[in-house]
Amino acid sequence: MVNPVSAQDSTVEAIRTKIRRLTASASESSLTTVTIDKAINTFVLQDFPYAIKLDQMRSVYTFFTQPNIDHYPIDVNYNQGLRAPIYIEGVQGNFFKDREQFYNMWPRWPTRFQPINGDGITTAFSFTIPGPFLSREVVLGGVVDVNGTNISVNDDGFGNLQLQVPNPSVSVPVQFNPPITNVAIPGMKNLNTANPGLNNVNTQTLDPFLVPYPGGIGTVDYITGVFNINFPVAPASETIMTLWVSQYKVGRPFSLLFWNNELTVRPVPNSIYKVELESYLTPVQFMLSTDVPIINQHWQYIAYGAASEILRERQDFEGVSNLSEGFMRQEALVLERQGVEEIGQRNSTIYNSTIQQGGYNQFYGGWF
Repeated sequence: MVNPVSAQDSTVEAIRTKIRRLTASASESSLTTVTIDKAINTFVLQDFPYAIKLDQMRSVYTFFTQPNIDHYPIDVNYNQGLRAPIYIEGVQGNFFKDREQFYNMWPRWPTRFQPINGDGITTAFSFTIPGPFLSREVVLGGVVDVNGTNISVNDDGFGNLQLQVPNPSVSVPVQFNPPITNVAIPGMKNLNTANPGLNNVNTQTLDPFLVPYPGGIGTVDYITGVFNINFPVAPASETIMTLWVSQYKVGRPFSLLFWNNELTVRPVPNSIYKVELESYLTPVQFMLSTDVPIINQHWQYIAYGAASEILRERQDFEGVSNLSEGFMRQEALVLERQGVEEIGQRNSTIYNSTIQQGGYNQFYGGWF
């Protein structure tokens, strides 16, 4: 009698079965399916993609600029390992991960204005200076109020002017990303080093719970240069306040800085442009028992990795040691495939790099 041969199985159900065998946990009472699934998804989302970078995880991260917006936060939980080459509307640009190099090329030269004369009584001021100028670079102060307290004002990057006492601030992007979306950026919550945490600055009233970061006192339009300010205490009499801004000219971007989990574009865009750069994607977690890994062969590697973590949680380090040979063998197979993918790919040097051409319209105006 001829018996049929069972087909290869790389599904989550197969991974569960192998984990039960590796951990000697045959029953639901000894190891629940919920615990197994959490271990599987933890390994797939947080261990595997950070330990091994596969070609199958490589992707092109694309975003679209907006006029006069130069900062674009990235959720690095989903996009990791951003790198060159970058292309802006198909034309290759410059990619930086070093602030010194970027700002040496694109310095933030300040311009000084003295728009406010204090009389000891007036608290509300409105004025206009030439725009546009960079967000996060507005600095106003240099005098004291009638109580003798130093006045220090800066902007939050979204057009709100904030009175500080003064307090050091961290440069982490704020938790929301209004110019682009209103989606929260995980982990981007600290507004100052003295009071870390989820601190939403109150831009309408002075909130005593936010001291020493008392909140907003006005607004600024980075494009038109219009300021509206209402100080809680009047600037002292016969004082002239100093305002620093970094003015700029818009243009077609060709430089990109990735730093502090966001992209900074230069020149500041004058229109909408498609920007492309490479990244590694974090895989999507398994949702169904019939789901399979990106590559079928990975199922045993995932099973060994998840099983090892389960044994670690049990403090069964002898069991972890027993699984190490199988885990390393499966990891070697994963790396071997990636190595085969890279065979024949020459490292880029100044001697073998292809010279970039200007394209079909390089002699007819083109971009420049």
